[in-house]
Parts: sequence; C-alpha cells; structure tokens
Amino acid sequence: MRATAFCLCVGLAASELNAKDYRAEDLASLSLEELLDIDVSLGVRRGESHRESSAAVYVLNRDSIARSGATSIPELLRLVPGVEVTRFGSAKWGVGIRGFNGGIFTNRLLILVDGRSMFSPAKVGMFWDTLDTLINDIERIEVVRGPGASLWGSNAFNGVINIVTRHSADTQGGMLEVGAGNEEKWFTGYRFGVQLGEQKYLRAHIKAFERDDAIRPDGLENRDGWNSVQAGLRYDQGSPELGAFSLQLNAYEGAEGEELVLPDQNALNLQSLLYARAEFSGINFMTHWQYQQNERSHYSLKFYADHSERTDLLFNLTVDSYDADFQHSYRIDDRQRLVWGLAYRYTDDKLPDQYIRFTREQRHYDVASGFLQYEFAPTKNWRLITGSKLEHNDFSGSEVQPTARAIWRYNAHGSAWLAISQAKRTPSRTEHDGRVDFDYVAPQVQLQIQGRESFRSESLRAYELGWRQQFSPAVSVDIALFFNEYEGLRTLEPGALEANSAPPPAAIIPIIASNGADARSWGGELVLSAVLSPNWRTEVQYSNVQIDVDADTSGDPTATNAEGESPQHRLTFRSSWDLSGGWGVDTTLRYVDDLDGQRIDEYTELDVHVSKRIGEAVTISFVGQNLLDSSHEEYVDKVVGTPRVEVERGGYLKFKLNF
Repeated sequence: MRATAFCLCVGLAASELNAKDYRAEDLASLSLEELLDIDVSLGVRRGESHRESSAAVYVLNRDSIARSGATSIPELLRLVPGVEVTRFGSAKWGVGIRGFNGGIFTNRLLILVDGRSMFSPAKVGMFWDTLDTLINDIERIEVVRGPGASLWGSNAFNGVINIVTRHSADTQGGMLEVGAGNEEKWFTGYRFGVQLGEQKYLRAHIKAFERDDAIRPDGLENRDGWNSVQAGLRYDQGSPELGAFSLQLNAYEGAEGEELVLPDQNALNLQSLLYARAEFSGINFMTHWQYQQNERSHYSLKFYADHSERTDLLFNLTVDSYDADFQHSYRIDDRQRLVWGLAYRYTDDKLPDQYIRFTREQRHYDVASGFLQYEFAPTKNWRLITGSKLEHNDFSGSEVQPTARAIWRYNAHGSAWLAISQAKRTPSRTEHDGRVDFDYVAPQVQLQIQGRESFRSESLRAYELGWRQQFSPAVSVDIALFFNEYEGLRTLEPGALEANSAPPPAAIIPIIASNGADARSWGGELVLSAVLSPNWRTEVQYSNVQIDVDADTSGDPTATNAEGESPQHRLTFRSSWDLSGGWGVDTTLRYVDDLDGQRIDEYTELDVHVSKRIGEAVTISFVGQNLLDSSHEEYVDKVVGTPRVEVERGGYLKFKLNF
C-alpha cells in the first residue's frame, strides 16, 4: 500500500507562489516561469518577484489551498517546507519553523492575518483554535522561514506566517458548502458577495463545525471534542483619487473539551487529571487604507481593534488590544528604494486567578516601534538590502533588530542570496508576573513557579544562504541553508528559600523564569518543483534541522528538551492531477522523523483529495486523511502536560455549490 502511494505521489503541486493577480482556475495553467514571477510581499513589505527575494520565502497559493482538502489553517501549514506542524488534541496544535516547536505555547514565530499580529502576550504565543476563516476565502499563505524581525518586530523570531484573505471583488455571488465525516463530524460554510457601486464590494460569510474527540493510545476518547461558529464581513472600495480602502469585521465563539495532566497542587509527587469545557469568544475590527501617490510613492495605514475572552484550565482572561500601523514605500531612483514605517499597539488585559495566577490581575501595556529599510542595486544583477526595527515594550524595554541581505541574479533563471539577521522574542505576561502555587509539598513547605520582571528577551542571530534555479520551463529548485545562534533561552531555575508571611507560616521554594540556556541550530530546506504534463504538477520538499542546547550552568532538568522535540528529517511529496470529465486527484505523502525526547516513533502518512466538478456550479469532493495507519502519535506537550493522544485516520465528503 505504501509503495503504491509513493508511486502515485512522486512530487507535488507546482511552485506555490503568490496568486494575487490570478484566479484559481488560471493558476493551474501557469508555467513555472510565470509562477516564479508572481509578486510576493512578506519578505520586504512590498511586492517583489519570488525569484528576486533575498529570504527563504514560500507562498501557498489559492489553487493549492482549495485542492488540499484541509479544513483548518494548521493543516494547511503542513504543506509548507520548513514548517513543523504537530497535533496533540482535537483543537491543539504546535507549529514551529526550523525547530523549537512550542507546543501549546507557540512563541517563536509570528502569525499575521492580512498583516495584523495574532500574537497573545498573555499566553506566550497563539490560540490556534481561534484562528479561523472560510478556507475558500484565503487568497494565499505567505511564509518566511528565518527571522523577519527587522520588518515585523519582536516574535518574528524563527519565521513569519501571513494569511492573506481575498478581496471582496473576487468573491461575488453565493457559495454554500456542507460536509461530514468520522473526524470532521459536520461542517458548513456560506458566503455571499454583492457589488454596491463602482469599485465598491461587500461580502459576508458564516462558518460552523463540530470535530470529534481525539483518542489515547489505549483507545479511550480524550473528551476534547471541538465546536465553533465564526462569521465575518468585508468591504472594499477603491479609486485613483482616494486610494484603496477595506474594512473587516469578524466574530467567533466556540468550546472544546480539555484534559491536562498537571502536578497536584497538594502533593509534589502526585499528578491529577483535570477536565473542563474550555470556552472562548471574540470580535475584531480592521480598516486598511492604501494610496499610490505616483509610480514612486506608496502609503499604507492600518488600524485594528480586538476583544477576546477565554476560560480554560490554564487561563481565565479578557483582553482588549488596539493596533495602528503606518508604512511608506518610496523609490528614490532606478537603483534605490526606501521603505519605512511606524506602529503602536496598546493592550489591556484582565487575568483572574486560574491554574496560572498573576501578581497583577489587571494590567495594560504598549509596544511602540519604527522600522527603516534601504535597498540599493549597484548593478542590474546585484541588490543589497539593509534595515532595522527599533521597538520599545513594557516587559524588556528597547530592542534593536537589524538585518543585512544581498541577492545576485547570475542569469535570467537563477539567483543566489545571503542574509545576516538579529531577532528578539520578548517576554510574555506569564513570564513577567505569572505564577503557579502548589499548596504543600511537605509539612510547612510550598513550591511556587514564578515569572520575574528581570526576565529578558531571548536573542537570535541567524546566518542564511539560498539558491534558486529554473533548469527548464518544467523544472525548478529552491534551496535554503541556515545556522542560528540563540542566547538567553527560557529556563526554570531553583531560587533561594523564601518565607511566606501569610498564615499559616511556611517556607517557599521558588522556581524562577530565567534566561539560563543558549543553543545552536543548523539545517536547510529543499523544494523541487516539476510539471510532468500540462495536467500534472508535482513537488518534493525536504527539511532538516539539528539543535544543540548549552545549559551547563542551568539547574533546569528540562532545559535541553528542545534537542529531541523536533524531527531532524521531514520529507513531503505532493501531486496535483487534472483528469478528463472534471475529475481532479490531489495527494500528499509525508514522512516525519521520530522525536527521541518524547518517545514518539517516525511515521509516514497519506492524504488524498478526489474532486468531481459538475458544470460550473457544483463540486463534490472526498477527502481521506492519514490513510496509512489507523492512528499515530505526533507530539506531547510536556510544559503543560497534555495526555498522550493519537491522530486518527479520517475521511469526509463535501458538497460545494456556487451560485
């Protein structure tokens, strides 16, 4: 069965680049040459050809998103080289780039939606169960592997992911989809778009689903079933005089079961299995104005407001945040360009005591920043880029995050690039003033895990080298290599014995958040794309990462866990094949190396998406996921203590109607 799957999946869907100016049905007919010349924007905060990028950029286009069969954003990220996605619950994912998968606390990469940050300073990372929209409304997913902090700021540490949604002019008319399966118990989505006037468009959508429980290795259900409903509205208008303006409004509400294995707060050597029904909700609003003053000067202004609430086993939080972002791109002459910008973010949160407690229940804090990037082309084949982000936050003060890059176009179809960058991962609320109290671990002795105000930012210096070559109209290769040096990684260090003045009297053993470890990592990614026939595109991806943690001076026994919590080798084959009669077959075969530090074996899995288009309006799809094993294990979050669970074989049937 595996040999047959391997033969069916030699390679994968062609070079996944920006589909900004193309419709999905057009992308399938584009050559590799045309795909390599489509603009991408994440690497330099302006549109540039992928072959001109001086970063390890990969863009998953709308055609590949639609044909993947994925029902969530983390599942889509499995299709991107260098991005490590692990699932350890119905609604729990860990996502990392080039190692250091944070599990529940995804804290070393920055997630953006239409350029706005989704990072939660209270949690130290992302709530993946709240990051949702109609998959059909995603234009593309841009990914930069490696630091992006000189443009996007702190926490663009190991990489940046930007989810770009479609312009409402491209989603006119109606769309209805419904589906059901064994893991995806049911799901539905509805969208309708209208034109309100000249260059004025509006769309609205709603999405709802219910997902089954994960299972444990003994076959019992994990009681973590997940359901959610999400709705959104987008308005776009544009004119040469006033520029382009967009407004987005989104709201969501959901719940999921949650079981955590946590140290019993009444006894150090015991563990308790806690269960609760986590609930979350939120509403957010964004406006974005862009103005092309002339062919040299372009302005952008963005404002975003968000309100979110969550109650689960770890957190009981209410967060309000407000963002403003201004950017100006100016082409000085044919060889020089300047891009600069200013940003401000204000956050007000309230975190009453839960399993994680805080020394200050309510707090507000802000982040102010500015960036400057200068591009210079000394010859037509060389381009040099230098810039820096200057940022001030209430947790670690001022941070400077510079970069220097160069790209050499040695012929019309090939380029090489190199980069040196520095990035910071700033402290979170939890690391700064959070704590976990254990009542009594011995008579009159308490244990307390503490954040501290002196906890400083983690630091990264990255060295990168890349090469791209199109060998023929049908074959291209993209290779990126990296070497990273980390300083001040978080550890939990035992502190000096303290006295508790509150009755009854007791001694406190503090375990303090510290910057007690350094590390090095190295490796690379390879993407080989090929068009085997006009109807068959293939791609192969290979990723390698090695991690060495230096924690000789640390008293934290878990400080070196990162060495064994990311797979050293990952290999992915994808194939996209259009057949006669409106049939399409898309397959993804992926191999993931074992995790020695978690006693998780290597695994190979196959996803298959078979679709049948009936006329212009109806599409019926069958999706099979993780078909090679009845279930497999991917990750165990030891920081929090999730039970060991396995990802099951799944399948669903979907009906889609356009009208």
